[in-house]
Amino acid sequence: MSTERVIQSLVQDLRAVRRLPATGRRLSLWLAFAVPPIALIVALMGVRNDLWERLGEGLYLAEMLVMVATGLIGGYGALAAGIPGTRRRTLLAPIVPLGAWIGLLAFQYGREWREVGATFWLDFHCIPAIAVISLVPIATMVSLIRRGSPDRRAVAVLWGTLAAAALANVGLRLFHPVDSALMVIAWQFGTVVVLTGLATAARGHLVPNAPARTAGSTPA
Repeated sequence: MSTERVIQSLVQDLRAVRRLPATGRRLSLWLAFAVPPIALIVALMGVRNDLWERLGEGLYLAEMLVMVATGLIGGYGALAAGIPGTRRRTLLAPIVPLGAWIGLLAFQYGREWREVGATFWLDFHCIPAIAVISLVPIATMVSLIRRGSPDRRAVAVLWGTLAAAALANVGLRLFHPVDSALMVIAWQFGTVVVLTGLATAARGHLVPNAPARTAGSTPA
């Protein structure tokens, strides 16, 4: 068999490969699908009566901002993980807002403990609320992750789910008036951790080994 025929037999069943759009563009696409459902649920539930007062408090506003940052930077890191050659610092960047979020929760709990003591009660509404609010963001993120390389799928699913759950938690805090530090840590942040852990554990089902027919874009 001639060399030309060997080459032809190897490539005859190959399909065209599409180049992935830039990570920033894919992040914008994700937000375009993720934010409207969250906003719709907030509108249907109605914003909390003391929202503007709470936004005027530095600690509450800072927590909301770090949750948004976790969503944005986590989403970017998740999508960048599907590009071969992405720099390590890009993949580790979501640790910064996540650490700030945890730090703020710890500070809030410490201050509340000193002033009024710990307050805790069963609040099972947070678990299904965050799960439902994050459904579309997670599904959209998984769809975008599947178009990239599966080599770092654990990192991609970890940051992608965290990003979706963080934005969902922002939506929840806009209409759910529970602000006790221990309650927020146990039910709201706890639900974010559980969702992220479950999705990461199921990464093999969410992101198969065979990626979509796309090539990597410029490494982030």
